[in-house]
Amino acid sequence: MSRVLLLCPEPLAHGQPAGVGIRFIEFARALLADGHSVTILSADGGAVEGCSAAPILPHAIHDASATSDVAVIQGHVINEFVAHGTQIPLVVDLYDPWIVENLHYFEQRGRQVFLHDHATLLRSLRHGDYFLCASEAQRFFYLGMLAAVGRLNPLTYTENPSARGILAIAPFGVPPQRSAPPRNLETPALLFGGIYDWYEPIVAIEAVARARAHVPGLTLSFSRHPNASITPQSKAGEAERHVANKGYDAFVRFEGWTPYDARASFFDRFAAAILTFPRTIETDLAMRTRILDYLWAGLPVITSPGRGTDEIIRQHGAGVVVDSDDPAAFAEAIEGLLTDVDRLASMVAGASAFARDNQWSRVAAPLLDFCRNPRVDPAKSAFSTLGPSAAQATSPEGLVERLRRRLGGKS
Repeated sequence: MSRVLLLCPEPLAHGQPAGVGIRFIEFARALLADGHSVTILSADGGAVEGCSAAPILPHAIHDASATSDVAVIQGHVINEFVAHGTQIPLVVDLYDPWIVENLHYFEQRGRQVFLHDHATLLRSLRHGDYFLCASEAQRFFYLGMLAAVGRLNPLTYTENPSARGILAIAPFGVPPQRSAPPRNLETPALLFGGIYDWYEPIVAIEAVARARAHVPGLTLSFSRHPNASITPQSKAGEAERHVANKGYDAFVRFEGWTPYDARASFFDRFAAAILTFPRTIETDLAMRTRILDYLWAGLPVITSPGRGTDEIIRQHGAGVVVDSDDPAAFAEAIEGLLTDVDRLASMVAGASAFARDNQWSRVAAPLLDFCRNPRVDPAKSAFSTLGPSAAQATSPEGLVERLRRRLGGKS
């Protein structure tokens, strides 16, 4: 088997990973189970059991890549890998459409950050040998990009007309199935989770405020981001101010981020989950990590429409998709679920069925297959196109500055 190098842009040592960090932890576990040896470099050098680990620093990138057969990378770390890594087959994970997410932050971060993001994405598309995405919508989004930079070309088409030989779907998986306890309706609680600027938490807050008339004792919990300094928190601030101004403190809670390995018992406090967001291109492309994690925990989900997860929820009967941005419509959905014991139990069973069918060992199959036989794409530069200079992909932040921001301003 292969020596696999994972380069995770998120911190892992604090034990509170968000979506990208979770994905790399589970990639590492799946690769280990498949017989590979794994080294993981992360923003803070956090370890995964069974793996060698170190911080993402120039010398570590060079040394680890020199003794690896294949690298797996996500996000802006591509810039440092190209600068300091050795030339080995490279898997680029495009599951998180961060260039679209970061459009929400243009006002706070400005033009140079967007140009840096754009150049970084183009660099990823030019240097990768194999790409992963999370959904069919993402697949077509990225196929267009690959065509634009010359990576979807006559040679790749001849070798694999479906283009799955260069870009494969590897959605978000779940750990081994667990037996979720019955949902508690005596003191019903809903979980939203962390707040990013592409969500609409006030819709959920007002929906719960309305639903309390028919679901006595209903509460709603949000999670504070463990690395708040790396991501603007405009919507989180709006939500907290709204709760304070409306006097909703008695039933809306803002809690600390739960460690990844302790989240099952945390999820068991809740009857169901809720997630509200507007309809944007981010909605079309996103794979809502938390929704899949909630289903793994046996939590039915009440959610706004999203192309990445609607089909999953409907196929497994594991929640309610509310085709409205009106709090009243969400309140009705909450009441309909939490006042019907049989319906709730049926959706819990649907969530469990999803967990059974979406283990990481199956979801990560394209990655496992490539790592068993890693190779450089022989057509990588045959039809390459010119684009932003390398300088744009290494400014305005160098590695040290980016890691400092990732770690919350700590030096």
